[in-house]
Amino acid sequence: MTTSHPRLRAALLLAGAAGLTLLTACGTSAPADAVEQQIVSQLGAATADCPDDLDGTVGAVLTCSATDATGSFDVTVTVTSLTGSDIAFDMERVS
Repeated sequence: MTTSHPRLRAALLLAGAAGLTLLTACGTSAPADAVEQQIVSQLGAATADCPDDLDGTVGAVLTCSATDATGSFDVTVTVTSLTGSDIAFDMERVS
């Protein structure tokens, strides 16, 4: 599945709670709203809120909050690689 946005390209490579997603970074980070959009799109959340932009450093971790029909939950976002201005990251739903 691919989503287009002026500064955003996403490709879900793994099904389920965790997936690898690519974002085009602005400088050395990906905007929080772009990460939130991917949480909603890829994990089926109704809402998502990230406290900061995603740092474009391999190993960087960002914890976001989200909601769905069953209630609220956290999502751990971990940067896995960088290619040019693309940030690849995994998302995992946690309790």
